[in-house]
Amino acid sequence: MNRICGTALKRLLFIVFSLMVFFAFPLHARAEGEREVTLEEAYHSALRYNEQVLASEHRVDQAKEDIRIAKSPLFPQIQLQGRHIRMKETTRFGVTGPDHYNEASIQGSQVLFQGGKLRIGIQASRYVAESSAYEDYRTRQQILYAVSNSFYNVLFARRSTDIAESQLTRSNQHLELARQRQEVGLVDMTAVLRAQVQVAAAMEALEQARNNYTVAKERLALEMGISTPPASVKEPETIETADATVDAYIEYAFQHRQDLLAAEKWLLAAESNVKAERRDFFPSLSVEGSYSLVDEDRIYDGDDYNWQAALVASLPLFTGFKNTADVAKARAQKSEMQAAYNRAKQEIRLDVRSAYVDIQTRKKMIRHLTDQVDAARAHYDQVSAKFEEGLASTVDLVDADTALNEAELSLANVYYRLQLDHLRLQLATGEFLQDMLQ
Repeated sequence: MNRICGTALKRLLFIVFSLMVFFAFPLHARAEGEREVTLEEAYHSALRYNEQVLASEHRVDQAKEDIRIAKSPLFPQIQLQGRHIRMKETTRFGVTGPDHYNEASIQGSQVLFQGGKLRIGIQASRYVAESSAYEDYRTRQQILYAVSNSFYNVLFARRSTDIAESQLTRSNQHLELARQRQEVGLVDMTAVLRAQVQVAAAMEALEQARNNYTVAKERLALEMGISTPPASVKEPETIETADATVDAYIEYAFQHRQDLLAAEKWLLAAESNVKAERRDFFPSLSVEGSYSLVDEDRIYDGDDYNWQAALVASLPLFTGFKNTADVAKARAQKSEMQAAYNRAKQEIRLDVRSAYVDIQTRKKMIRHLTDQVDAARAHYDQVSAKFEEGLASTVDLVDADTALNEAELSLANVYYRLQLDHLRLQLATGEFLQDMLQ
C-alpha cells in the first residue's frame, strides 16, 4: 500500500513539474506584464528570450563546428562501399569470366603532407571562430542598447502623457472660468468657444500621448522577447559620463570594441587563406588502401578477396590556372578584409565623436530648457492671474498654456535623449554593460 501511494505521489510530482516547465515562458511573460520592470530586468529578459540573441549564439556554434571540419583531414578517411556489377563476358586463358557479381570493399586514406595547408586552414578557422565570438558579444550589446532605447521611449511617452493630462486639467479650468465670466458679462461667447477648442485640442493630445505610451510598451516587450508588455517601468538613476577627452574615448574604443576585434580576426583569417592557397603548388603525400570481397572467385584468379596499399605522391603541373585564380581570389578577399578593418576604425571614431558631441550639446540644452520651463510656468501663472482679474484675454491664456506645455515636452525629450546618449557613448567605446555580458 505504501509503495502504491509513493508511486502515485511521484507521478503527481512529475506531472506538476512538467506543467511548470511547459508554461515557464508564458508565466514569465505574465509576470513581466503585472509589475513594474527595471532597466536591468529588461536587459536580462532580452538576453534570455530575444530571438536575435539566440540566432547569434547559433552562428558562434557554426563557427566552432568549422574548426572540426578543418581538422577532419588530419584523421584517416574510411568508407565502406558495396557494388553490384554487370559486365561483358570475358575469356582469359580459356576460362569464361562472370557477366555479373557483387563486391563489398572498405577503403581508407590518410594525408601525410600537403605543404602545411591543413595546419594553416585550421588556424584560419580558429580566427573565424574567435571573430564570431566577438561579433556575438557586439550583437548582444546592440540588442541591449535597443532595449535601452525602447525603455527610455516608454519613459518619455509616460512623461508626455502626464504633461498632456496636466494640460487638459488646465484647459478645463480655463473653460470653467470663461463660462463663469461669460455669465456675469465680463467676456463674450467667443472666449468660451475658444476655451472649448483648447479643451478639445488637449483631449486629442492626451489620446495621442496614451497611444504612443501603449505602442512604446509593445516595442519594449518585443525587444525583451516577451509577449505581454510590462504594466509600468521604473525610472532609472540619472546617468553621468566620466569627464574625459574625446580622443581618450576613441583610444579606449579601439582597444575594446568587439566588432573591431572581429574585423582584425577576419583579416588574419584572410591572410591565412592566402598562405593556404599557395600551398596547392607544393607536392602532397598520402597513403591509400582498400580491401575487397566478391561473391565470384573468378574475378581475382581463384580468390574471393583482394587488397591493395599505395603511397601516393602528387605534384600539380597544370590545373587550367585554377590554383593561380584561387590565390588571386584569396588576395582579393584579404584586401577586402583590410578595407573593412580600416572602415571599422573610421566608423568607431565617428560613433564616439557623434555621441560625445551630442552629450555636450544636450547638456547645454538641458540648462536652457530648464530656465525656459521655469519662465513659461511663471508667465502662465501671471497670465492666469490677470485673466481671473479680467486683465488678460483668452488668447493670452491659451498662448501661455501652449508655451508651458511645449517647454515641458522639450525638456523631457532632451533629458531622456541625453540619458540615451550616455549609453550610446558607452556602446561606441565598447564599455556598454561589460560586467553583465562578460
